[in-house]
Amino acid sequence: MAKKIKDNKSIKPLVNLLKIGQVSFKILDKFSPIYTLNPKIKLIKEEFLKIQEMSNILDLPDQFNELFSKHGWICYSALSQNILEEAVKLGTENKIDEAKRLLIDSIDENLINLILLKCQSREHFKLRLNLLKLLKTDYLDKRYHACIPLLLALIDGLANDISNHIGFFTEKSDFELFDSITAHSSGLPFLKMIMNSSRKATCIEEITIPYRNGILHGRDLNFANKEVASKCWWALAALIDWADERSIKKHENDETFLETLKKHNETIKLQQKIESWQKRPVQNQSFWQNQTTETLEKNSPEYRLLEFLEVWKKKQWGKITPTLIHTIGRHPGKETKNIINDYSVILLLDFYIMDSNDQTPSSTIIKTHLHYMKNGQSFTKEVSISLNYANQDNGLPELRNEPKGKWFILQNSLSQILF
Repeated sequence: MAKKIKDNKSIKPLVNLLKIGQVSFKILDKFSPIYTLNPKIKLIKEEFLKIQEMSNILDLPDQFNELFSKHGWICYSALSQNILEEAVKLGTENKIDEAKRLLIDSIDENLINLILLKCQSREHFKLRLNLLKLLKTDYLDKRYHACIPLLLALIDGLANDISNHIGFFTEKSDFELFDSITAHSSGLPFLKMIMNSSRKATCIEEITIPYRNGILHGRDLNFANKEVASKCWWALAALIDWADERSIKKHENDETFLETLKKHNETIKLQQKIESWQKRPVQNQSFWQNQTTETLEKNSPEYRLLEFLEVWKKKQWGKITPTLIHTIGRHPGKETKNIINDYSVILLLDFYIMDSNDQTPSSTIIKTHLHYMKNGQSFTKEVSISLNYANQDNGLPELRNEPKGKWFILQNSLSQILF
């Protein structure tokens, strides 16, 4: 394994390229007329200097782990570049307490929503989504005594399922992966080691590391604080990255340097889009009640919902099938038969939107007024219908308005009236 993250196969070629370029242009600078004779070389140098200015980011993961891993934070692939840069800056300026506060406070509602969004599309993680949603509420309401033990238990169970019966905290578990930031020896494997530290004596002093053995075995009694809770969420975020990388089973000759660099740039752009995303302004009920498919933008979740409700009202069952997220990739004929069984028992008479709230960059919940007949009885209900913006081919979340995505209805949010 690489001694440093910067020595990883996907990073080291760029480091070497920068070193070669630096020496080469120093030589060319001694023969300055060459830039006049061949202007392209000057343009190449200008581009190189731009890359060189950004090259400091290659050192950040190693610097972060050197500064913070012993405190219970490790660099992982999806970590915000802004948080990474600011934490390292504060740490190198000996402002460790400020850096710690930054890292603790970074685990906020938006980041937890992003973690939950990732969980809902990943095997093993989605099975625990309901519990994780309850843990989000506990964390935001400062019930740290409740969320910390359960987060530790879920992390252990997830690692167990993913790695075939080897839990996160067992001595035999090995979380190191080839060419990884998250699963570098200084990252998740090190975090597992300190979280799994032996805690043989009962301790009443406040702890800041989520010691699994001390907390779950009742030895560390003063663990219920925000720092410990935030580090549990941090470990879960890193575990998601580890699970994704483990499924790829990357080997030494899998990917060229240019492919790796392209993916890295795409990841940075995606992260920037996520960080810059803002919820749309909240509108009042009278505004939504007057909206139709004629007034709404076609790529909005509200348009998709009204389109779905309209075809339901008209009993056009085949048109309902492609609007539901769980039907992606399934046989349309078989799914339409299921839809007829579920939806035909309800005669939808009237509907309108009451309220719409964006939850994440790819999910919105729309409170909807429904008037319908079922089993000969008339019902009027307010139903919160969830929509996800997802890839049309595989159902994985996409950022809203990305070209490969589309809005889909989550049928589970209609279960109270369907089943």
